[in-house]
Amino acid sequence: MKKLIRRLGPQGLAIAFAMLIAVGGFVYAYTAITVMSQVEVQEPISIALVEGDGLFDAESNTWDIGDIYPLDTKSITITFANAADGPITLTLTAHPASLDDGNLTFSFDSETVEVPAGAIATATLTADTTQSLAPGSYSTEITVER
Repeated sequence: MKKLIRRLGPQGLAIAFAMLIAVGGFVYAYTAITVMSQVEVQEPISIALVEGDGLFDAESNTWDIGDIYPLDTKSITITFANAADGPITLTLTAHPASLDDGNLTFSFDSETVEVPAGAIATATLTADTTQSLAPGSYSTEITVER
């Protein structure tokens, strides 16, 4: 009996057992059993905790730093958890990193963070302002890539 395993995309896995039968010098194959199973692949990296200035909404992954004034600095520390069997390196960026002609900047304490297997690691995101920050509403997009 020959065992055939065929992947059906990320949603399923099919296992087929085939038999080869020789009749009059010809070989025929047919499927004896097919078993279908649902497979769901989980992302091994998650945000375990966010602490610091302002409010972090875990459902929308949004950080509202609240009011910020010229010469203010506000920050949050993000704790990443890794459920994988090996370490995962994350690349952290802010787009745009600078607003109001450089008077408001967003930066991480490191551009990359390595999260060990089965463990956690942290990164700090900081918003800095200058004396010339103009009143207004500002936003930037934070990207975490692996």
